This record gives sequence, structure tokens and C-alpha cells, in this order.
Amino acid sequence: MTQPEPFQIDVPQAALNRIEQRIRDYQWPQLPQGEPWKMGTDEASLRALVDHWLNRFDAAAQLKLLNQQPQFRAQANGIGLHFVHRRSDGAGGLPLVLMHGWPSSYLEYLDAADALAQGRDVVVVSLPNTGFSDKSATLMGPRAMAHAVHALMTEVLGYARYVAHGSDWGSILASWLGNDFPEQVAGIHMSMISPRFVAGAVSGPEEQQWLAGFRERFEDDGAYFRQQTSRPHTLAFLLGDSPVGLLAWQAEKFMAWSDQAQGSASEKIAQPLWRDRLVLNTLLQLVTGTAASSTLIYRGLAVEGAPGFPNGGRVNVPVAIAAMRDPAFPAPPRSLVERVYRVERWTEYAHGGHFPGYEAPDLLCADLVAFAQGL
Repeated sequence: MTQPEPFQIDVPQAALNRIEQRIRDYQWPQLPQGEPWKMGTDEASLRALVDHWLNRFDAAAQLKLLNQQPQFRAQANGIGLHFVHRRSDGAGGLPLVLMHGWPSSYLEYLDAADALAQGRDVVVVSLPNTGFSDKSATLMGPRAMAHAVHALMTEVLGYARYVAHGSDWGSILASWLGNDFPEQVAGIHMSMISPRFVAGAVSGPEEQQWLAGFRERFEDDGAYFRQQTSRPHTLAFLLGDSPVGLLAWQAEKFMAWSDQAQGSASEKIAQPLWRDRLVLNTLLQLVTGTAASSTLIYRGLAVEGAPGFPNGGRVNVPVAIAAMRDPAFPAPPRSLVERVYRVERWTEYAHGGHFPGYEAPDLLCADLVAFAQGL
């Protein structure tokens, strides 16, 4: 069994200085003016983010603050994983593993882990190719990543059973964990249901209407998916050394996929909390060199296999759905989900978008605890 090794973030000041200089040297393009955010990232909002980064955001202090987390690295299924391991201070319930998606990172779940660790052990993992986890030598899809997370939880940390939560890609990993390891995965909790797993089971007008709506949104919003799936290397050369370009590429998705009822994109970016989140998430990818590698999961998905579970399978461990106000991936009808998952808890919330760890940590934690306690 591989023993976890304590980990501390150590980024030379010279590297931070170079990033700052790249931002200062950025040559802004001349763009036609129009309705903000309708053609992508809004220039005024991006300039506000850049100004915040240069004049109010203390990169070294922010990274130092992250070192207060109990961080570790360990080899799991052949790849080095970075994770935060919050141990319960008392008799705990089933341990939890929290898994992020793209363009998010492990940073999204730090506050949730702090709250959840009052009653159980919590692991927040950086997926392979992201953050301080290793970059894989070959393409790695979500199923292979799920197997690495499972090895971390069982072989490295020694948990006999655990509960897996995921958002975005993390929900796909959670699905594979429930499908492939039903003896050790006590249940899976998801804030997003991937159309990849349920579209083939659509039946009836309501479900067909949901699928048509998803396809219509994807036609408008899915260029990022097609690029990152089909030509990720071309994008890698664009994002790897342009802090402003990377910030623009990802901020647009954070804003488009977060709860629209909580304010417009421009209103959210005016909030210091969102500014810090967006800048720190971008900085994390720059200092770890993962701006490019974090997108490779899209290509990995394409080569990993056909949509859905093998042989039309069904996840038979207990499943909980926390349906947030996700404008990009609204929950399918429950009837459809229940054909593919053994749904034992279904809760619809009035707020919280695609990034529950940032947008609705209180709702997420309460829902996770209620689900885990019943297993």
C-alpha cells in the first residue's frame, strides 16, 4: 500500500512575477461592442478581473493560505493524486470523496469539506491532469480516473466503504464508481446527470422535450466541448502561456453555467468573492502547468467507449440527485434517470447552479449528510 505523503504548495516568487508580467504585457484586441456576454467573455468584465488580479489579488498570500489545508499526495492506480484529507474530530459516518469538474478544481470543495468533516472523514481530490495531481502520459478518460480515485480511497486510505459526490466531470466519475465498484461504494451523490448516460433511454414526450432542449443549448454553447474533444492540442498552445486568455476561456463558462437567478455575469464578476475564485482557479492552472492537460478528459471520454454503461447497464447502488438551478445541464425528468440509476433521494433546489461547492455549499452539505446517514 502506498503511504500518503504530506504536501505543501511551493511556487517560486519568480514564477509569480513572470505570470504578472505576462498579464501586464497582454495586447488587448479591438473588438466590436455589443450586448455583454452575447459573443463570449465580456471585455469590460475581463478587464475588471485583470485589474483585480494585478492590483488587489495577492497571489503569494492566497497560495500560502491554501497550505493551511491538510494536503497529501499518493500513488493510486499508477498515477500521483493530490488530495485534501479532512478527518472527523469524532465518531464519524461513511467517508466522502468530493470530485470536481472543468473548468473548476479541488478549490471548489474546500469550504464544503470543512463543514462535512464535523461528522465524517472527507477527501477532496484533484483529478488526474489537474492541480497538483500528476499529468498522465497517455489519454485518460473519466472511467480510468474513477478507478484511480477508488484506489486512493480503498488501497491508499484504507476505507472499506465510502460515498462519492461529483459535479460536472465528477458526476461522471461518481457514476463509474457506482457501476464498477458496488461492493465498496455505498452510494453516489450527484448535482448533475450527464446526458451521455441517460439519452439512450429517453421515452415519452416529457423526456424527449428535455433532450431536445439540451441539444438546442449544446448547439449554442458546445463549441468548447467540440474543440476540447477533437483538437485539444491546438487549444493547449493557446492557453498554456496566456493568463488573460485562460482567464477569459474559463470565466465565460463559470458565468454561463452558474445560477442566473443570483445575478447577471457582470454582476457576479463585480463581487470580490467571485473575482478571487476566478483568478485563483486560473492561477492554480498556470503554476501547475495544467491549463492544457485539464482539458484532455474530453478527448479521453471520446476514446474510452460508447455513451452509456456497458450492455445498457444500470447503476444499482443508492443514488441521490441534488438538482440545482443549472442553466447548462438542468436535471432530466426523474422517470428517465430512474431507468439508469437506482434513485433513492431526489431534491430540487431553488438556487445553486453548476458549481455547488461555490454557489450552494450549505444546501450541498445538508443534502450529502442526509443521504449518507441513510446508507
